[in-house]
Amino acid sequence: HQRKESESQKKKKKLGIWDWISWSTDSVRGLWQSSCGHGSTVITKGKEVSVDALQKVNHHGSAAISKGKEVSCTALEKMNHHLSDPETRSKISRVATDIAKNATVEGLKTIPGAYPTYKIVSKSISDDDQKFKSENKSKKQEEALKALQATVSKLEKEVDVLREQAARQAVKTKPRNTVQASEKPEDEMQFHCFEKLLSELRFTFCWILVFTRYLPMASSFNFVIGSAKFIFAPIERCLNCKRNFDENMKVLQKLLKELNTVKEVIELRLSAEIHGGTMQTEEVKNWLDDVQRIKTEIEIIERKAKEKKFLSRAFLGKMVEEKVVKLKAFLRKGKAFLGMVKSFKYIIVGGGVAAGYAAREFDRQGLKPGQLAIISKEAVAPYERPTLSKGYLNPNPKAAARLPEFHVCVGSGGDRLLPDWFKEKGIQLILGTEIVKVNLALKTLVSAAGEIFKFQTLIIATGSTVIRLTDFKVEGADAKNIFYLRELEDADKLVESIKMKKYGKAVIIGGGYIGLEVAAAMRINDFDVTMVYPDPWCMPRLFTPTMAAFYESYYENKGIKIIKGTVSVGFNANANGEVKGVKLKDGRVLAADIVVVGVGARPLTALFKGQLEEDKGGIKTDGFFKTSMPGVYAVGDVATFPIKLYNEMRRVEHVDHARKSAEHAVKAIKANETGKELEEYDYLPYFYSRTFELSWQFYGDNVGETLFFRDNNPLSPKPKFGSYWIKDGKIVGAFLEGGTPEENKAIAKVSRLNPPVENLDQLKKEGLSFASKF
Repeated sequence: HQRKESESQKKKKKLGIWDWISWSTDSVRGLWQSSCGHGSTVITKGKEVSVDALQKVNHHGSAAISKGKEVSCTALEKMNHHLSDPETRSKISRVATDIAKNATVEGLKTIPGAYPTYKIVSKSISDDDQKFKSENKSKKQEEALKALQATVSKLEKEVDVLREQAARQAVKTKPRNTVQASEKPEDEMQFHCFEKLLSELRFTFCWILVFTRYLPMASSFNFVIGSAKFIFAPIERCLNCKRNFDENMKVLQKLLKELNTVKEVIELRLSAEIHGGTMQTEEVKNWLDDVQRIKTEIEIIERKAKEKKFLSRAFLGKMVEEKVVKLKAFLRKGKAFLGMVKSFKYIIVGGGVAAGYAAREFDRQGLKPGQLAIISKEAVAPYERPTLSKGYLNPNPKAAARLPEFHVCVGSGGDRLLPDWFKEKGIQLILGTEIVKVNLALKTLVSAAGEIFKFQTLIIATGSTVIRLTDFKVEGADAKNIFYLRELEDADKLVESIKMKKYGKAVIIGGGYIGLEVAAAMRINDFDVTMVYPDPWCMPRLFTPTMAAFYESYYENKGIKIIKGTVSVGFNANANGEVKGVKLKDGRVLAADIVVVGVGARPLTALFKGQLEEDKGGIKTDGFFKTSMPGVYAVGDVATFPIKLYNEMRRVEHVDHARKSAEHAVKAIKANETGKELEEYDYLPYFYSRTFELSWQFYGDNVGETLFFRDNNPLSPKPKFGSYWIKDGKIVGAFLEGGTPEENKAIAKVSRLNPPVENLDQLKKEGLSFASKF
């Protein structure tokens, strides 16, 4: 029957004896398993035995004790009287005897029926001891008991060492008489817990000695070994936690770092999925909250580990082990959210000219399959972009340039790199993929589709994007048949419109590279062409007025009308939304079936804002195209780099620089890996263009005084003329229209050597022959 106590009895009861009794419960469980053969958990910490329950235990082996009840000697006595098996009654009686023997008299007095039991059984224990001494014990049992005693002694010594460490630590950290009442000595509490564990071991050892005297030899030996293992296991784990604390903390930190990376990538991907997607789920958000919570818990453990130098390693060690298991589970779940993260040693962002030439140089330098990936928004392998405004717009279908004819690297006289070439070299082309988020610190890229890419080394080759009139909110700028020319898709749309609007009217807005080249192509396609630009002459960034006058006259002779000094302020469209007219600032309206806009470009650096240092509108690099972030390089249009010839930082938008900068960056990457030396990028600025039957090249710098030479008659069948730029008495740049390959090399050489000029009249008379002398 369930024992009931009055409130006064509960107040008098000392917790010490009940704690002590509860420590023996695991041992009682071992006893039941060994002697009764039921193998069930009978008595659990802090439980009271009812007679009915004990009978069920004896006969059925069920765990029938309810939580929150207490064991007393009285309950054990009741169990003794109501069990049917005499042998079992004898064994249980000895449990009660041992409890009474090891308990204090004061503690037993608080338990009804316990103190009389103490008196009764004390004599029985004494008699049993005498009887046991007279019996012969087996050799194996003696060895087991000795081993058990040795383990107890070893643990006692470890406790003594911990106690000494605690005392030394207290002396170091606590001045005398400075302990505040509010400061609970946490280490002391932990130490008491450890001593309780050891007390449990001592107690268990004592009752093992008693019961081995009454049980058969073979059974007692197995019982000793099984009980010893059962009791030592938690204590040994505690000590192992202390010994393995530092190693486990390192594992924990490594896992935490990896978890932070996965967390950052998931957050990055969540922010990339603007309209929702596979990651936008409540489960993912709950996971992020759990990660933050466990990070806080780990911070608390680290703080406590620093404050406590001795026992905290034993008791916090268990918590560390648990956190390691949790972190591994969180990592598995986080990676499952992400799916497959594609990792590469090298990644090139951008699939234009620079990407193709960089890939070729990687192959030359020695590239293992699977190390390099090129991620491009375009759906085709890298190609020579300048072709789009030239041969691609040729009206003759048989003569028009089409892929795969102008894949890189044919623009510099190299072999054509077809898609199969990349496959053979183990270079992965990830096409039709737009990168929308970049975290350079985590070396992570996220695509618009939510794909994750990890890199060790990144080459930024994003190039430039065209400036659109819609950016300035020009009226009607979103009408159909208004084109910009940057990518293959743009060129395809323009070609299709040219076929549809054949012999129509075309207006070209802009007088730079694109304007001059597309105007020539549209005229060749038999369009009525008008050029409009705000500058006083065409190509003002390079051409002098004299040079520009030649090209403007040449274009007019070809039937192209030129309107200078004004801009378009709006567009008219028909009922189908197609452009029909261009409104100019001066009030005129130009009829138009097709409009091509070429008013400039801006480098694509938005993805890297705030992560990389910038200069002059581009990403700042050194002479090896390294950016401010280790492992990240920038090439082509986006790079602002030092030009050694002029000792200044510049950004160059031209295909020649895109090719050469990409190759030099790859050489720098490989040199850095192998420890080889490499000269800094020493670039001579170079520009060229081809329109109609014209072809010009420019080298160097267009600053200082200009000197024009030779024939610049626009009516000449093969006009040939040039210009030198002279600064501080030296030639710093040279331009040549209609030159041969040898003559072009000559002006390139003179532009790099910067020879002095003693007589301008003599230089004008010599003209191109002056450059040929070098």
